[in-house]
Amino acid sequence: MGPAFLFEVEELRVSRRLLASADLVQGELQRFDDALALTRSELLAMAGQIGGLIEGRQLIDTHVLLVDDPVLKSDVRRRIKDELLGAESAVSEVLHEVIERFEGMKDPYMRERSEDVRAVGRRVLNKLLGTEREALGRLDAPMVIVARELDPSVTAGLNREQALGFATDIGGSTSHTSILARSLGIPAVVALKDFAGQVRPGQTVIVDGLHGRVILDPDADQIHYYEELRKRYSETHAAIALNAEEPATTADGHAVELSANIEFSQEAESVRRYGGRGVGLFRTEFVHLLSPDSDDEETQFVAYSHALKVLAPDPVIIRTLDLGGDKLFPSPEFHERNPFLGYRAIRISLERPELFRHQLRAVLRASAEGNARLLIPMVTEVSQVLETRSILSEIMDELRSSGTAFDNSIQLGIMVETPATCLAIDLFVPHVDFVSLGTNDLTQYTLAVDRGSPLVAHLFDPLHPAVLRQIDMVVKGCHPAGKWVGICGQMAADPVAVPLLLGLGVNELSVPVSVIPDIKQMIRVMDMPSARRLAAESLLLASGREVRELLRRAIADRFPGILLNGNG
Repeated sequence: MGPAFLFEVEELRVSRRLLASADLVQGELQRFDDALALTRSELLAMAGQIGGLIEGRQLIDTHVLLVDDPVLKSDVRRRIKDELLGAESAVSEVLHEVIERFEGMKDPYMRERSEDVRAVGRRVLNKLLGTEREALGRLDAPMVIVARELDPSVTAGLNREQALGFATDIGGSTSHTSILARSLGIPAVVALKDFAGQVRPGQTVIVDGLHGRVILDPDADQIHYYEELRKRYSETHAAIALNAEEPATTADGHAVELSANIEFSQEAESVRRYGGRGVGLFRTEFVHLLSPDSDDEETQFVAYSHALKVLAPDPVIIRTLDLGGDKLFPSPEFHERNPFLGYRAIRISLERPELFRHQLRAVLRASAEGNARLLIPMVTEVSQVLETRSILSEIMDELRSSGTAFDNSIQLGIMVETPATCLAIDLFVPHVDFVSLGTNDLTQYTLAVDRGSPLVAHLFDPLHPAVLRQIDMVVKGCHPAGKWVGICGQMAADPVAVPLLLGLGVNELSVPVSVIPDIKQMIRVMDMPSARRLAAESLLLASGREVRELLRRAIADRFPGILLNGNG
């Protein structure tokens, strides 16, 4: 709660300026290089001022990667040389094309990465146009920041004393501004559409990040209500800190592996802080979306090494590239009518062995720093596992010959994401060390439902009997062979589903860092006999709705608070 501070952000569009002659090209190239150098220095200086905010440093690192991206740089330079475009015009056109690619993706997380491209582009254009504006780093008093959108690298430089809350017209739950707001402990509401235009500077604002509400000029009753709500939230936050030290063990002593899903190595510090044990899913796609043809073995090695060192001896499961579907830059070569049924994940990796080898080498080299495990996505053929093992063996021989340390016994697992793999799990088990169920894709493929389509999204239900029976099938196919089963999909992050998953025999749950405390608490109030009874009963029900109601009734007395925050 507090007075509003209105913050405006420039648009990226600039007028198209053509050079008078080719003689001016070199000067424009130099202007472009100078703008990049200044932007890079500015970002690195910001990183040094952020202090201990891991997510902030991670974000700055991402923006530095964008500034240094060879594909983006070469595209701008080509347009300056070949089309005689002014530097700012070339930058603007390239950025808009990249942003359109991201915004056209179905995956919300990948779509919102356009925010980072836009933020870096704005900085570079400011240098080229001489329109530098004072940063939002120093507010005279604590205020609620209201904006059309917020540059996430500016957000990273704020602290809890400067910003009472964020309210923006643009953004999503997985945008970096939202992620940083959660990390800073700053309430935020995004995607308000046209809110900023209604606010006057200094107007009193309440930002309710729990329920997604923003109130202008609140009355006395509203102020009292939110003061009480804030007090209760602070008490809950203190309980979370205590929860982080508790083991993920059921009430009757059954240990559960509770780990985290991460995108960036710097998130490893947060995993420990929230009480997780290692990483169950390290997604590795982001840098490849920006520089799909670059040789980034060293970049990957540094990232993997960092996470492994921070979390050792806990495991870090690194998933090989899951490109394709909605995570590949569109081009004529990859235009597919049904991309989710096409050229993606391990199918791409095995077709592009050099790209695959760079990643496997990076993982193997980093494995000397901790407990690394490899995970192959979208496996549907045993031959894909065997070919991967063959390539791994070749790289291991090369590393031994060069005297490079690595884990000779690194575990190799597969993502089970299709009914085909579930039905044939007995064929895969002899060749893998573990299995991770990707319940998002498994649900999508089982129910023939595109979860990104508003027309059929209501049919997407991980608790559908057909999905549950496949999970049961996979667990029963793996356990007799001594192979453990994890879940890294959205289903694992739903506290209401946790008793069911425990009862089905799942060994590991990998969830977003922020929900680790809720999931751990759900584990701790359950006992295994009750969980097994719930699972057995669920497998006999006719719909996901019936399963959900059964689970809600079962946990209402054990952990009633979990039903008050919208889950289930």
